[in-house]
Amino acid sequence: MNRIKTYLIDDHKLFVEGISSLLEEEPTIELIGYSYSASEFLEKPDALEADVHLIDINMPEISGVELTRMIKDIRPEAKILALTMYHDFEYVERMIKSGADGYILKAADLHELVDAIRAVYKGEKFLGHEINEVVFHKIGSLEALESSAKKTSKSLLTVREKEILALVAKELSNTDIANKLYISERTVETHRKNIFSKTGAKSIIGLIRYAVENDIVSFDKK
Repeated sequence: MNRIKTYLIDDHKLFVEGISSLLEEEPTIELIGYSYSASEFLEKPDALEADVHLIDINMPEISGVELTRMIKDIRPEAKILALTMYHDFEYVERMIKSGADGYILKAADLHELVDAIRAVYKGEKFLGHEINEVVFHKIGSLEALESSAKKTSKSLLTVREKEILALVAKELSNTDIANKLYISERTVETHRKNIFSKTGAKSIIGLIRYAVENDIVSFDKK
């Protein structure tokens, strides 16, 4: 089994050192690097390729919520686990809406952290034990929270998604779009799926109609 390549973004040096030390003893997980700020992380393109990103919420300049959105915009398939001291529902909701796949408290033990990393790596959603209770008392379940998040974000496309939609509307293929934007065809396909999901369109014609109605593209009338 390949080790899960994990990257940590947190501005607390002692915490980073502690997590690094703990994960060294875990045979299924490899901490491939860390950054003390979102800005530092964004200056390392290779860091985006980690299997799982552990992100603190409260960081200076660029928050964990903002960084999560940025990562998901650049690489939609990225797996993100919020690792924080905040257990308030509002923080959980904001991270889930921004695209996080899991949320766990820094006070959690190593066993729970490893379970969380493995879960989000496999494409599952994960809430720490204490966070599960917070969500349950507030809204009932993670599924209800995700449903609420989807309704809130429906039709709200990211800058990259709008860019790709405009090119789709011009009838460019995935290969053409990938070459034009210097991204992989797989990333283009992931964006297309997200665009269909957010817009509710069932066909390319539906996407074009949405793009025109929302001023993403325009066609000159002759």
